[in-house]
Amino acid sequence: MPRLETSIAMTSVRGIGPLPALIDRREGRYAADHVFSEVGLPVDVAREADRMLPLNSLIALYEAAAAMTGDPLFGLKAGQEMIDDYGTWVDYSRTAPTLRACLARASKAIEYHQTGTELALSTNGGQTLYSYRIFGKRPADRLQHLQHTIPALLKTFQVYTGDDWRPDWIELDVDYDQRVEEVAKMLRVPIRHGSAAMSFAFSPALLDRPQQCQNASASLIRRHHLKYMVTKGPPRTFSSLVRETIHIDLLVGAAQIDTVAYRLGLGPRTLQRRLRAESSTYRQLVTEVRIERAKALLVNTDMPVTEIAHLLGYSDSTHLTRAFSQRVGLPPSTFRKRSVIE
Repeated sequence: MPRLETSIAMTSVRGIGPLPALIDRREGRYAADHVFSEVGLPVDVAREADRMLPLNSLIALYEAAAAMTGDPLFGLKAGQEMIDDYGTWVDYSRTAPTLRACLARASKAIEYHQTGTELALSTNGGQTLYSYRIFGKRPADRLQHLQHTIPALLKTFQVYTGDDWRPDWIELDVDYDQRVEEVAKMLRVPIRHGSAAMSFAFSPALLDRPQQCQNASASLIRRHHLKYMVTKGPPRTFSSLVRETIHIDLLVGAAQIDTVAYRLGLGPRTLQRRLRAESSTYRQLVTEVRIERAKALLVNTDMPVTEIAHLLGYSDSTHLTRAFSQRVGLPPSTFRKRSVIE
């Protein structure tokens, strides 16, 4: 299937990584709640590893975390704690026989982690660049996000080049910032700013290097992991982007169209118009997501139906029961009993 043509970049919730724990560890209990609230995200979204959220929300989250902690290298330190935690697409890439094959896999598989971005290999003269590019609208302040992507990319190269390897230089698609010098000092790599994309520069002779060390998590990759990754897939339609964003807001019991549209960088009317073009409506999607979450809560928790209704933004359990019965053909209590039996 073709990739979704959209300027709205989405990313896996996995990208949040250890951010909540790092903030609380440094600033005290509930500090992470404050940072998430500041950027309009429920802190519980960090537990939804298999879901996606707008990339700009993740970028804003890392910037807010760095501001609260006063640490100009917050993104880099968070990235160093999650070099092996980006999921199947990275593990699969690192099982390739050579660096060239690894980077080719990563360039194709990134869509299972992010949409609206690109990994690409290019050669200019005697220098090769492997670049990470974000399309569409991007916040001007995104240095923390770029920092947090560097350690995992560096580790990917080191699977083939050895643990001591560093790129000849790193390019960043941001204007000069004194913090860039601190990043360069910590990584022991020259950094150039104001480039077209974030890139690693290296000798093309490295491309045919075989694996130097076996990545522990990559060695556990199985066919069913890849099948799940492909089956779940990235959002392919605008409606699916909206669904993912509705999931985020329903974590706090509400999914107002204004909020969802804002997360996607759109106006409510534009959102509604684009949904109509796909024969969908916002109200329809909210109902579908509510029922989907209700099913999961009924099967995986002992939460009373009344509590589930409140959590999903229904005024009372009667409204949930009516909507659930219309969609599923069974009331919630009966669905739960049958699920237990099965």
